[in-house]
Amino acid sequence: MKIIFGTIALILITILVSNIFKRHGVELPYVSNDSGDDLINKADCESELNKTDWESEINKCSLLNGCEDNNKMRLYLGGSGDDMFSQKETAMEVIELSGKNAPNVLYIGTCTYDAPKPKHLQTNQFKKLGCNVRSLDITHNNPGVATMSNELWNTDIIMISGGNTLWGRDRWVKIGLDKLIKKAITEWGKVWAGGSAGMILATDGGHSDSMDPSTYLNPPGPLMSGFASKKQLDKSWAYIRAPGLGLLKMISCPHYDKIESNGALRATSFEKMMKMHCGEYALVIDNWTGIIINGKNYKLVKRKGKSGSVSPNGTYTDNPKIGKPGAWTIKIDSNSGKMIRNPVAETGALGAISKPARFIVQSQMLAPARKFNP
Repeated sequence: MKIIFGTIALILITILVSNIFKRHGVELPYVSNDSGDDLINKADCESELNKTDWESEINKCSLLNGCEDNNKMRLYLGGSGDDMFSQKETAMEVIELSGKNAPNVLYIGTCTYDAPKPKHLQTNQFKKLGCNVRSLDITHNNPGVATMSNELWNTDIIMISGGNTLWGRDRWVKIGLDKLIKKAITEWGKVWAGGSAGMILATDGGHSDSMDPSTYLNPPGPLMSGFASKKQLDKSWAYIRAPGLGLLKMISCPHYDKIESNGALRATSFEKMMKMHCGEYALVIDNWTGIIINGKNYKLVKRKGKSGSVSPNGTYTDNPKIGKPGAWTIKIDSNSGKMIRNPVAETGALGAISKPARFIVQSQMLAPARKFNP
């Protein structure tokens, strides 16, 4: 009887461990010998020696060795994509973060469906400063893991466009690019640079306009004109919490001081969103603001002469005529349910702006958003 229970327990433990490894993308190749014992396949082990650099690096980390070290990450997050990254100052700051004079830049414009205009706006300053700019276009094709990995391995800066956050992330997940990018940032030391959707995707998730029809791959056309005008469609959508890759532990909101086509101020809309996602801690930044993260520390950058949500006395304002660019941390008090908003200091420790959520609730609008923009 003891032997039977022992055997059942062993089988259950084996299944549990196997499922854990599968969830983390770890496969254990093996062959069975005559005695029934599982042995690691010698040929598979020897083949590891012949892997290219990126293949060896991508397999260094596993569920067991836990080698991911987020304290070494370098990220440049902008409150906007086209606006911030069309500025020479931004390009110079990103280049400085890379530690190279003329770094290689890989532009990934999935969130704008690899459109040429946003690519030009966000990379032109880098070209002028002597950078070699390439793009990884995956909207309409899947180049495969090997090609994508080599592209990421052979660059210094990974630039993520603005655009439709949800569609871009879903596309990455479908072809496996999400995991490769995370490895490139956390393991290979590449620099993440991006604004708007490019900010949200670096975090657990964020305040996204992914249900704005104008951001769809195939915007509503003549079929919609029978019962809604373009003006009505522009104002008919709502913001949603779109998931990111979770490199930084926070919920985020770019364009915090802006009013989009639906007529809603993002700051006001985000306050409502936070009450629905009260287990998360937020970092929100204005359109003309950037956050430079280098290991355990951060630095705030703001464009002079631009509008924002910081009043002359340092408090929050929704009046762009008197506000200057800035950033805020936001949380919902678990006892009172009230929102607490604090200004982000010019410099500080990453832990001051990035905190793991107590719990995360995914948006109920993700399914409709995906249906409208498949």
